[in-house]
Amino acid sequence: MENIDSRRGLHLPPIAPSVAHTLPFAVGLLWMMIPGLSATTSYTGRTIATLVVLLFCRPWRWYRGPQMRHLPATMLVGALVTWVWILPESAWVQVHVPWFHAFYQRFGILGGDGQATAVFAPENVGWLHTTIRLCGSAFVIAMAEEFFWRGFVYRRLQQTQFLEAHPEDFSIVAFTIVALAFGFEHARWFVGIFAGVAYGLLYVKTRNLWSAILAHMITNWLLGLYVLRTQSYQFW
Repeated sequence: MENIDSRRGLHLPPIAPSVAHTLPFAVGLLWMMIPGLSATTSYTGRTIATLVVLLFCRPWRWYRGPQMRHLPATMLVGALVTWVWILPESAWVQVHVPWFHAFYQRFGILGGDGQATAVFAPENVGWLHTTIRLCGSAFVIAMAEEFFWRGFVYRRLQQTQFLEAHPEDFSIVAFTIVALAFGFEHARWFVGIFAGVAYGLLYVKTRNLWSAILAHMITNWLLGLYVLRTQSYQFW
């Protein structure tokens, strides 16, 4: 079951649970809107600011930790989402399913055609900024997003007192809204929706938010390694 601290009556920080779940995500989102910053400065600042707020809010204190028995499913989902994220823009699809590749390039990516821009390539910005981009996406932004979307929004759509909503209290309406919103948060909305469904089902099935968090981290980490290995910087 979730909400460990609230059920045992442990001391909670002087911050509302709703704020603890939403503030890290909001800070990261608002940071992206600061004008005049270079892409590297913006992402570095976003990563640091989000991490600081996460450590201050500690939204994980309302949850039990990861469960080893869920690790195989978590790893599978994380890897699967990575594969699905890459596949529509792969050379294989371009050669064997060219109509879908063209369709995806035109309609499946918001705000652009998905062409690579090597802003975070180490030869352009140095390995420090590249490493921050990789680790920030995998370990900081992914965590903030999961506490917001599946920790807060999904449960808040079920109950006003969202901590009283539990994974087993499945709601198809709330699930669908969150999956769609999560998808459209990303430029690659089509595969973003798939990711939202995959992480959401993992959370519901394992009844442990950390399963979704770790799967999201695995996806972003593998995707980042793929970007650096193949120089497919359009994914960043």
